[in-house]
Amino acid sequence: MKINLDWLSEYVDLPNPAEELVDVLPMLGIEVEENDDAGTVTLENVVVGEVLEKSQHPEADRLSVCSVEVGAENPAQIVCGATNFKPGDRVPVALPGAKLPGGFKIKKSKLRGVTSEGMMCSAKELELGDDDAGLFLLSGEPEIGQPITDVFSKSTTLELEITANRGDCLSHIGVAREVSAYYQKPVRIPNVRYRQSRLIHLIKTVYCLPCM
Repeated sequence: MKINLDWLSEYVDLPNPAEELVDVLPMLGIEVEENDDAGTVTLENVVVGEVLEKSQHPEADRLSVCSVEVGAENPAQIVCGATNFKPGDRVPVALPGAKLPGGFKIKKSKLRGVTSEGMMCSAKELELGDDDAGLFLLSGEPEIGQPITDVFSKSTTLELEITANRGDCLSHIGVAREVSAYYQKPVRIPNVRYRQSRLIHLIKTVYCLPCM
């Protein structure tokens, strides 16, 4: 599993230098297989974007059509399959011409008949972590249109070997808890907001009605 130290620092204060964790984590039962000191992330044409609007794709139930501010004259229209974001969130946006790790090139295209002017990215797609369950939600409100290389400059990524009995460490927050306990620093758990579905609300309403 890969963890990014910039990302980890969002959840817990790291030692100075942060690379000290290479020696500390094995003492906590988390082996470090590889230390990738990236210096500067090389991701051209990948910028910070803010989701302005999100609507259902007219031809695909699992896709949404989003208006995304990327620092250009006009917002970009991007078709996305992720579900873990909402208007107001800031995410990495790969614009046409970007080349992602693995050689994947981004270009303007049509998805189920709707034009998409780029791609909103997960952490794994940018090799900034292993999480590919949804978009990489950026904290701290980085400047819209700012290159993602500025947000994650001088970043170090650690390749960890997580044993079967340490499933609690299969995430950045899980590792942050271990670092928090070792250095006696508070862990910062992000607030998660959710909207109760209408169906669940209806079911609760029906079953809570007094018997007639």
